[in-house]
Amino acid sequence: MRGAGLRDERHTSAAGGQLNAKEISGHISHASGADELLALFAAHSASLNHIHAANLWNKLGKQRIERWHEERLEQLVQRTLDLVSSWGVGDRSQLHQWQLWLSLERGADGQQHLLSESHRKLCCDAMQVTQVTISEFQRSVAAALAAVQHGFEEEHLEPRTGYSLDLALPSSRVAVEVDGPTHFLLPDGRGVRKPNGPTLLKRRLLAAAGWRVISVPFYEWDGFATANERHTYLERAVAPLLG
Repeated sequence: MRGAGLRDERHTSAAGGQLNAKEISGHISHASGADELLALFAAHSASLNHIHAANLWNKLGKQRIERWHEERLEQLVQRTLDLVSSWGVGDRSQLHQWQLWLSLERGADGQQHLLSESHRKLCCDAMQVTQVTISEFQRSVAAALAAVQHGFEEEHLEPRTGYSLDLALPSSRVAVEVDGPTHFLLPDGRGVRKPNGPTLLKRRLLAAAGWRVISVPFYEWDGFATANERHTYLERAVAPLLG
């Protein structure tokens, strides 16, 4: 099995010993793919704390997983179970997102790496108790949307994923996500803003759960001079999904 023998000399400190907790976190942050993340886990499994495990699952959820990774993934699941009782709400939310990725997108291949039902519920509950703050931007979009389409619920809790949807029409499984600056990376050299990792993951998991998601970026919304322009923008975005 290709993954079973992965080694990486970068997973030791400059002095030749094991990495400390801060160094492990740094290596996880800079790891470029599943091979490197799982090799890092294998080299430091005994030293891994719950923060490391949460960050590993969060990054693995954005990587391509191959069959040769399965053995180490199972080992990571077992190590996670050893640590999960000490996880905080934020850490359990990260783990819940990984479990969603396994169950919604990986199909039969992912089922073997799911946590127990009780642990999955613990992580899902953590996702659902996360504090939600409604911004003035969201209130503005909600008011404009109500003028062109009735029935959208604000902060709808999506039961399967545990995500809170900014504006949702559950009967049609259509969601409008109001994406402020924290949902985007800094502008690139051409001034283009790309969605960040958590935003892309949320959209992807909602799509896998059967939702059609419309994004309203703050920079587009701010560009409208009149209420009529905003109404037209939303009507054009929503109407095709409800037709």
